[in-house]
Amino acid sequence: MMDNRLSAFDLHMHTYHSKDGFQSPYNLFKIMKKKGLRGVAPTEHWRAATLKVIERDGKFILPACEYKSTDYGEVIGLFITDHIENRTFAEIAEDVHNQNGLVILPHPRDPLRKYTAIRRGLPDEIIKKHVDLIEGINSRCFIQLFNTRAQKLAKRLKKPMTAGSDGHSSLEMGHAKTWIQDIETADDIYKELKAGRTQITGYPSIFFWHFPTMFWQRIRRIAYDAW
Repeated sequence: MMDNRLSAFDLHMHTYHSKDGFQSPYNLFKIMKKKGLRGVAPTEHWRAATLKVIERDGKFILPACEYKSTDYGEVIGLFITDHIENRTFAEIAEDVHNQNGLVILPHPRDPLRKYTAIRRGLPDEIIKKHVDLIEGINSRCFIQLFNTRAQKLAKRLKKPMTAGSDGHSSLEMGHAKTWIQDIETADDIYKELKAGRTQITGYPSIFFWHFPTMFWQRIRRIAYDAW
């Protein structure tokens, strides 16, 4: 049973600001209330949609972005305050830290995606030096073994863990949650994550959700080319 002082956060999700997302950012607070979430981090692909914390009625939208590094795959910057260009993994991580942000390694043991740590051969030494937290549960890892191996990686390298739905629609949001205790302000969220005081829960989303995402991405690309 969860402590009633714990608050749930989905620290990896997307809106239509990502080319394959079709969730409106304007509905996030409404969805958070419905899903029992205290906050979300819209980790848009390559470019952040917001560079400041947005708070309403004790709920939070956290500034974040999911970058595709030029060498070792994807990496998330959380609590960023300025845009960061896609460069090497280490350079992106250093930029995030220079903004007093946090670096999260997403879905590190999913071999079915092109830009994951396992596919790109991300060395442990870089994780130890540059990564603050490892995503232990990603709901779009449809084979549970991939999340289990991510958790083993985090424990072996002594890194705290986060969880995120990686949802591209409202139906997926909240399928994975990062739990943080005694939260009143955005500073509290930052401090607890930085200190690694987290718990994680979650379950896989159904594989079906990849299909509308891929279809929507294709439609947007065709529309963009036509324009």
